[in-house]
Amino acid sequence: MGTRDNKIYLGATWQKLGLILIVIVLGYMSVFVPIEYVAGFLICALLIGLFIKKTIWGIYLIAVLYPFIYLQLWLGQDINVPYVDLIAMLVFTAWFLKTIYNWIKHKQQLSLKNFPGLFYFIPFVVAASLSLINIENVNLGIKYILRPLVFFYLMFVILPYNTIKTKKQLITVFKIMFGVGIVVALMGCWSLIRPITPGLFRRAVPIPILGYNILGTNHNLIAEVLIAVIPLAFILIWQTYKIIPQKWLIVGLVFMMMINLMTLSRTGWICLILEILILGLVVYRRQLNKLTPYILLILILIIPFVYYMYDFLDSSFVSSSNLNRLRQTQIALESFKLHPILGAGVGTFMEQVAQDKWYILDFGSPIEAHGVIQKLLAEVGFVGLISFLILLGFVIVQVIKTYIKLDYNSEWKMIILALILSVIGSIVFQLFNTSYYVSKMWWPLGIALTASHLALKNQNEQEN
Repeated sequence: MGTRDNKIYLGATWQKLGLILIVIVLGYMSVFVPIEYVAGFLICALLIGLFIKKTIWGIYLIAVLYPFIYLQLWLGQDINVPYVDLIAMLVFTAWFLKTIYNWIKHKQQLSLKNFPGLFYFIPFVVAASLSLINIENVNLGIKYILRPLVFFYLMFVILPYNTIKTKKQLITVFKIMFGVGIVVALMGCWSLIRPITPGLFRRAVPIPILGYNILGTNHNLIAEVLIAVIPLAFILIWQTYKIIPQKWLIVGLVFMMMINLMTLSRTGWICLILEILILGLVVYRRQLNKLTPYILLILILIIPFVYYMYDFLDSSFVSSSNLNRLRQTQIALESFKLHPILGAGVGTFMEQVAQDKWYILDFGSPIEAHGVIQKLLAEVGFVGLISFLILLGFVIVQVIKTYIKLDYNSEWKMIILALILSVIGSIVFQLFNTSYYVSKMWWPLGIALTASHLALKNQNEQEN
């Protein structure tokens, strides 16, 4: 047999051995393990095999699920995992196995270029690890470092960066996320038509789907998704040259903006205004005279929203929320004074809140810090705060540098600009919210870094 025949024969042999091994494992499990775990193992094995062949399908599935972290698989004994995290782990496993195979067979090796921001991420992990000296249960601290800290970087930054290879795949991800944004906006719209709880004020909030709160229950959770997705709608509008699809995209964009306003999320309003201001200053500042009538029309149209928000801010609900956030900030600062350098320990903020008897008396059960700054000050101190801010700064600077480097007429120019808006909006939102270590924040950031990489690669190829 020739060399090619030998390779085919060896490949077939390894496949047979792999199948035999899987059959043996399944046979053993079927005797000693409950049938549902056997079925789960088989499904995971089949999905890993599928994602090895079609890794991009897994990326598309993550894009579908990324904001629905309350859609979870329950394994009993208080063990649960969001489906987006589970799919991400399977896709990452498939990518890792394929990478090992290419390294062995084709000598294709990974380099530091495959791990964007690694030199900025490691100091944050080190700071979190040093904070363990102030934790009684070190095992829980180590678990927190691995999941969610290391997890979000590997699954939602490294994975898309190394698996999305073309602009077409990237645009498909944008389309999926746009569709997700429309679904989330429709949830908010339905809650306005058929409010879940009676009351004078109506606002867009998540609604249960088949009895499951897949997005959560808080109005901020709708705004959080829309702030990341609205800039992507601009990309699709700019990339579409057919009139009818473009008009529908514009309708979808306006719809998402209106629902974001109707969430009455103060953070959602701040981030949307910030994104519009940046877009206007960068793209439309020279056309300001022509756009003045449209700007005045928009301002007139949003007057009812502003009046409605003003009434809402004067409600007892908002007053209670403000007091809650203020007390959380006080707890964080008190903890920071006790452990200013390394913090009281990673993952301990809710425990600190639970120990504050006045907070529990006033607000009931403890909740996570409503703001990444408070969270970091309390848990990982000054060192952790600075290292995390540097990590976020790397993402922002990397995307902005890409925008500056791109040629004026590059097809990527406006894509990167929109992703700058998405990144800034997502980060600013977490100054007042709790999704700082999960897919809802880091998936848009990972996609932005991926797009920056593809844009510069495309420009270099064209220049050469």
